[in-house]
Amino acid sequence: MPTLIYNGIQFHCREQETVLEAALRQNVELPFSCRYGTCQVCLRRCVGGSVPAAAQKGVRQELRRKNYFLPCRCVPDGDMQIAPPRDEDLYTGAVVVQKDLLAPDVCRLMIEPATNLNYRAGQFLNLRRADGLARSYSLASVAEEDVYLELHVKRMPGGALSNWIFDTLKFGDEIEIQGPQGDCYYAASDPTQPMLLIATGTGLAPLLGVARDTLRNGHRGEIFLYHGAHDPQGLYRHQALLRFGGRHANFHYTGCVSGPAAAAGALRGRAHEIALGVHADLRGWRVHLAGRPEMVRAAESLALRAGARPADILADPFDWRDRRREARGPQVTERRSEPPPDPEMWAALDRGVLLRAILTDFYTRVFADERLAPYFRGVTRDRLIEKVYSFMAQAFSGDQSYFGDRPRNAHHWMVISDDLFDYREALMTDCLRRYGLAEHLIARWNAYEQSFRPDIVKPAPWPRVVGGVELPVDGYGELTLDVGALCDGCQAEIRPGTRIRYHLRLGTTYCPACQSGCG
Repeated sequence: MPTLIYNGIQFHCREQETVLEAALRQNVELPFSCRYGTCQVCLRRCVGGSVPAAAQKGVRQELRRKNYFLPCRCVPDGDMQIAPPRDEDLYTGAVVVQKDLLAPDVCRLMIEPATNLNYRAGQFLNLRRADGLARSYSLASVAEEDVYLELHVKRMPGGALSNWIFDTLKFGDEIEIQGPQGDCYYAASDPTQPMLLIATGTGLAPLLGVARDTLRNGHRGEIFLYHGAHDPQGLYRHQALLRFGGRHANFHYTGCVSGPAAAAGALRGRAHEIALGVHADLRGWRVHLAGRPEMVRAAESLALRAGARPADILADPFDWRDRRREARGPQVTERRSEPPPDPEMWAALDRGVLLRAILTDFYTRVFADERLAPYFRGVTRDRLIEKVYSFMAQAFSGDQSYFGDRPRNAHHWMVISDDLFDYREALMTDCLRRYGLAEHLIARWNAYEQSFRPDIVKPAPWPRVVGGVELPVDGYGELTLDVGALCDGCQAEIRPGTRIRYHLRLGTTYCPACQSGCG
């Protein structure tokens, strides 16, 4: 059984098991591979041991020489020591072959890479200029049809790279690119599956690529594309898409303008609200979302409520791909908006009686699960059930009953992948069905929990944030409460204005009487 070491963590690979599968099984945080094994974000370096030839299929020659490989394809034949990729290795040169305006604030950039680039329409690239400034832009091109890579760049107020692209970059200039990355592309699993594509702004770029690729692959299901903008000039491919729809019987385009000005042939309103109003039942559909993160989050929640499976929703919220933000770490503020209370749900849960039974069953199974149990060391099952009960009861009933951390802070130290998040959600769904909750209510429950995915899924711990201040990942801290809380030592209420001590990783909070026992 080969022994693998990654970032100082040792784990083992079973016979015929890939490195990625072994890492997922043992909760070692390697990245997720793209489904086609061509995504550069999956790459890792072997710095000890040998790399099987099959693990380097699709990897550029220069990276193969540096022992880069794809964990999703690597079945090790011996011990391996694995290291993260070096940023400078993953960039390659490209030349600008065309630059033109699609709108006053949207530039179409056509570039030719120095080496062949295997990509799927809808993925994105990182662009980097000579001084190291980098940003991410989605691909509107289709590899099988287009000679050059097509990117749509929106001029951002104060945007260092976008303004440089608009004002300085010109035909023949060189720029560095890294990628492709992302999974917002067409997967030809069911050629009859209906598809809903919703974009705002230059989120149109990846979804335009997806639509073209979908039709190129002979997709027979209906395809609905909604593009939203605040004003008519933001619908920068409006006429072209109307003509495109005229050439493809199963492609339907709708432009949406949310501002006061009207646009010929466009609807008034927000794209996601219009789209989900028309397509109220998304059971069996595939949904692609791209653009402003607020729209993507809202549309994802509505799509889940409309019956779309989480696995069939592919989201590409643009501001999560700013490489400078990645370098600084996650944003320190957590989304605060909550959906309104759900009286139907609360009644179905017998005003909390069934909710407690469901959570008791669920966390009994969690504490016995080898993948999930390690995340709950240091907290008792009963205390966890009480906290989650208060949180969910407040969400569904609207009564103020929860005084603990929000999900981002509660999970700040946990390294949780999308796969583990989905694994946990599948277990919860099974519990909800065991207790007879109606399917439409299960979908609403799942939609609520899915809305916290951005606050929980992450590749590394991030600091706990209190009062807008980042705190260390472990140890104890002190602060004066702005809102009430419950003491994790004696269960007494702690009133606002009290000076308390709390554990930075676990989030446990202690009143003055209990502080002597917390380090």
